[in-house]
Amino acid sequence: MTQPATNSQRTLAENEFFLRDVPAAGALLVADAVAVFRVGDRLCAIQSRCPHRGGPLDEGQLEGTTLTCPWHGAQFDVCTGALVRGPAETPLETYHMTVDGEIGRIEVE
Repeated sequence: MTQPATNSQRTLAENEFFLRDVPAAGALLVADAVAVFRVGDRLCAIQSRCPHRGGPLDEGQLEGTTLTCPWHGAQFDVCTGALVRGPAETPLETYHMTVDGEIGRIEVE
């Protein structure tokens, strides 16, 4: 008799992730397009590439809610997407997430 798969054995959709995989310091890259950050007890999701020159934001330095792009030092608020400091000139796209047990889901439009 086969047993039903548990959440830890479940195959995830491209826009899903296990909450446990989001590091306390750093980011989890989801679907190569969204970086998910743990900020205190919140999860915040932003586009994964800097709008300035495409730097990998999931590799950036996070202090509080301020993320610094590793390529040219642009800074953004990871929870609101707001531009804090250039050289970037535009804010980041943010994404709504839902949580179902151990699984987070990026809401795609």
